[in-house]
Amino acid sequence: MRLATASLSKRWFYAISVLFVSAASYLLTKEQYWFLFLPMALWFIYFVTFSIDRSLLFITFITPLSVLVDVKQLGISFTLPTEPLLFGMMMLFYLKLLIESRYDTKALYHPISLTIVFYLLWMVFTSISSSMPLTSFKFFLSNLWFITCFYFIGVQLFRKKENIHLFLWLYLLPLTFVILWSIYNHAQEGFTKQASYWASEPFVINHGIYGAMIAFFIPMIAIYLLRLPLFTKRPLMSFVMLLLLVIFVAGIIFSYTRAAWLGVIAAAGFYLILRLRIPFWGLVGSLAVLVATVLVFQTEITMRLMKNKTDSHDDLSKHVKSISNVRTDASNLERLNRWASGLRMLEERPFTGWGPGTYMFQYAPFQKPNEKTMISTNAADVGGIHSEYMNPLVEMGIPGFFIFITLIGFALSKAMRLYYTLTDQYLKQTVLMVLLGLITYLTHGFLNDYLDIDKTALLFWSFLAMITAIDVYHRPAASAQVTQTQEG
Repeated sequence: MRLATASLSKRWFYAISVLFVSAASYLLTKEQYWFLFLPMALWFIYFVTFSIDRSLLFITFITPLSVLVDVKQLGISFTLPTEPLLFGMMMLFYLKLLIESRYDTKALYHPISLTIVFYLLWMVFTSISSSMPLTSFKFFLSNLWFITCFYFIGVQLFRKKENIHLFLWLYLLPLTFVILWSIYNHAQEGFTKQASYWASEPFVINHGIYGAMIAFFIPMIAIYLLRLPLFTKRPLMSFVMLLLLVIFVAGIIFSYTRAAWLGVIAAAGFYLILRLRIPFWGLVGSLAVLVATVLVFQTEITMRLMKNKTDSHDDLSKHVKSISNVRTDASNLERLNRWASGLRMLEERPFTGWGPGTYMFQYAPFQKPNEKTMISTNAADVGGIHSEYMNPLVEMGIPGFFIFITLIGFALSKAMRLYYTLTDQYLKQTVLMVLLGLITYLTHGFLNDYLDIDKTALLFWSFLAMITAIDVYHRPAASAQVTQTQEG
């Protein structure tokens, strides 16, 4: 009986193989290449259906190596193979959810999750009222697959705390290759600032994105190096972590991304805040005082900054000094131009904004001739509004901005509380590396906006998912509840 079944299976295998090869050969003669992707598509559907966790880990591993492709006939661009896989995973996830109705509502009712749901709902509303509805709905769709896969599926993946570190390593290892690739290309040009703009291509098309990716992981590597016995007993890993730290520090230095440098410095400063056990509301109060001080003394501060004439430069020390140059540095002045244009746009549409993803198409008429720079354009072909905070303010109005700020507030407050209260050192240090990695990007976000890019969106939404998962499943009280539920 077994021989007969095996024989029948072989016949089916050979029959399907012959049929596929014949069909593929015919379609190739007609220059129809899509059929070659069918086996991968079928494999992915099977994989997601029966092992969605492994599918997400696979996507995590290939994301640093994904390549941007422009489809000029359709007027769109996307990263291969990441975004098609994410779209497929999202569709299959919602299909399974519809059929099986299985998702842990405990995680869904977490403040971070609820705020993300409100964020998505407001994005839909502002897409309907958008100045360019089709553009906004495209933008919403791309954000939906990022958030669905990296946050909502991610929360379930991180129910096993070991998966948090597995996830981080699966991103870190290919990123290490990208850094080495970039350093090699950069070295061929003498490590000039101009070469930093393209050295990481084709994997990363923007040195700002590249710097942000690296900054996320520097706290993790430093914590591994300092607290290695918590994570592994292998002595050789000390050398590995030290080598990785050297590679990542070299990578971020030669990215010439000033915002990423500030992010790492901010993470170090935030660590001191945590060591002093300053509560979240103390942090908010301090920020409020700082903002008030800046507003009161803005004239004096501006006059002080105007004295700095050091432009961005190949010389790293001069490049650092150029961070505060708002008089002659074209990059800094262009940011001010984009922000001023955005505020004028906000005056016209303060409640719903201009619509998600529309800033780059709408801001040109709001520029003033005296604010334009040598790199100003009317098409935003050198970036968008250059601020993760200005972006929702202009595109989704004041409510969208406050929803986004609330999301960040919940993430920081929950992570800080976890760090202060957890007694399990493995989890405590895990929270620390996630929180400090997030701080690097939140700081970077004052000067750039990359949440529409798969490489940085994965890290941002996944880090939020890690905080939620640890808070819901791995706190002592939460762990006890999960155990009782499983036993019951």
